[in-house]
Amino acid sequence: MESKRILIVDDNDLNRKLFENLLSQFYHIDTAKNGLEALGKLEEDFFDLVLMDIQMPTLDGISAMKRIRNGEKSETKILAITAFADESERENFLTMGFDEFLTKPIRPREFLQTIKGVISSTPFTLEKEKDSPENQIEILNRKTIFQLMKYNSREAMEAVFQDFIADCDSVIATGKNLDNLEKLDDFALEIHSLKGNSGTLGAEKIYEVAKESEGFARKNMKIELQESLKSLEFSIIEFKKHLLEFNFEQ
Repeated sequence: MESKRILIVDDNDLNRKLFENLLSQFYHIDTAKNGLEALGKLEEDFFDLVLMDIQMPTLDGISAMKRIRNGEKSETKILAITAFADESERENFLTMGFDEFLTKPIRPREFLQTIKGVISSTPFTLEKEKDSPENQIEILNRKTIFQLMKYNSREAMEAVFQDFIADCDSVIATGKNLDNLEKLDDFALEIHSLKGNSGTLGAEKIYEVAKESEGFARKNMKIELQESLKSLEFSIIEFKKHLLEFNFEQ
């Protein structure tokens, strides 16, 4: 049987790489960095599913979805995936025209289960993975890593973590020049991206501090942001040390 075709649309390089690693074992994959690029791909080819990020430059996911629905390939299945909403907003996304909705950070098993259900058009019930207790925030969640490694090689995971570390270093470097930034909107988006990636990769302490830092950046609260970034830098240093000692073979 010929594999189904999925178009991954996300401006975050690490997300695209991770999603492609997870899905390429089961489906033919193509990628786009924004909604406009996705529309071009859809004009040239057929896809069984479009995995659509919402917050993107050039053309956002909601606008891209509406153009698809008003075009020749209006029946294309589109799955919204975003870190800017929670599960309570699922019905709003379905009403807008999406076929299904997922929040970031993703859980690999739920992610694959949802995509399989949408592509096959069969009713499905998610087997929710249990969260760790709130008082047990980990530097690196082993359960998350081993879930990811069920669908990724060790080499692929190491490459993803190298990209993640580069993103961490970039955020800290920008933060050290905070006084030179008149507006923090772009920096807030950079922290937001780091937050989403850290959640997906099980870097729980980085996720929690990045969440706080993003809030301060969005409110343009520089003094509070500077203090939060100190905590973020410490969490990143702690994470790097932990990652060096982590045994991916266990």
